[in-house]
Amino acid sequence: MLAVKTLVSAFRHFLLVRWVKVIVRFGLGSIFLYAAYDKLLHPNQFAEIIIDYEMLPLWIINIVALWLSALEAIVGVCVILGVWVRANALLMSGLMVIFITGIVVALARGAEGLHCGCFSTSPDGEPRTWISLWQEILILAGCVLLRVIHCHTAETVREPWKSENL
Repeated sequence: MLAVKTLVSAFRHFLLVRWVKVIVRFGLGSIFLYAAYDKLLHPNQFAEIIIDYEMLPLWIINIVALWLSALEAIVGVCVILGVWVRANALLMSGLMVIFITGIVVALARGAEGLHCGCFSTSPDGEPRTWISLWQEILILAGCVLLRVIHCHTAETVREPWKSENL
């Protein structure tokens, strides 16, 4: 049992290392910025992709296409800059759950040739399958990791003068 506690303590220390947090922040922020880029340039094509999911009423599609891509860009920039990282990590996790749910529901309905619209609005993109969900799940895991490692360090920010926080 002591070995497990030591291993957990070592793993926690590894996660709390500042450079690991920075790499995770920059990685996820860059992913979200890259995902938003093409959607912001081609909102009409992104709206057509949203229509293919058949989950939203037509009157709200354009609003969602603009809002979602702008939100991805804002969250990506904030995470890269280190602004409200915990809150943005939670928001990113929520977005990923929504994306994964949308893909799962569409695939369960039998949608064929469904394009994710994740990183490109081009119709030539690779269609989503059950197997391709690992990419979204991996990004979700990164968002959860970012939230967790920043939650653990919040205590050290409040009382930086304590010797155990150095």
